[in-house]
Amino acid sequence: MIGDIEAFIKYFHGQRRRTQWLVDVMPPEKAEWRPWPGEPSPGEIICRIAAGHRMYATAFAHNYWEVDAYEQAATNWDSALEYFTENTEYALDLIRPLPNQALNQRRRRPDGQETSAWRFLMAMLDHEVSHRSQFSTYLMLLNVPRPRLGGVTIEVVRQELRGS
Repeated sequence: MIGDIEAFIKYFHGQRRRTQWLVDVMPPEKAEWRPWPGEPSPGEIICRIAAGHRMYATAFAHNYWEVDAYEQAATNWDSALEYFTENTEYALDLIRPLPNQALNQRRRRPDGQETSAWRFLMAMLDHEVSHRSQFSTYLMLLNVPRPRLGGVTIEVVRQELRGS
């Protein structure tokens, strides 16, 4: 459960920074690449992330749903990057001024059922992490070296355990 909006925003920025590290190494000429027909391009992925931020933040802040038409922004890398930044900041601007009490208010899901508002902020994070994994896989398929996203890895722990 999330209990503090500012603490959430701080954590969100950490997650967003990890996504940005991956975005920063995508070759712009590969922005429209697809692993196969019907799959989103890297540009579409980052626009979907930002549209998700906006969608969940709107539901959290205003208790209604909207999905921004992001497809046009995904037509080239520069537009996609601009959309990614602007809509993520827009989402945070919706959340930031709200009191912590908003976290426990009831909000309506798209199916009409109600849930605690903080769950929409968790969904916003889950949505980003899911698409970040997809984006990382694209980089791997394109043979683009991926940055380490920090943290402890299984390999590092195994190496340390063998060394002691």
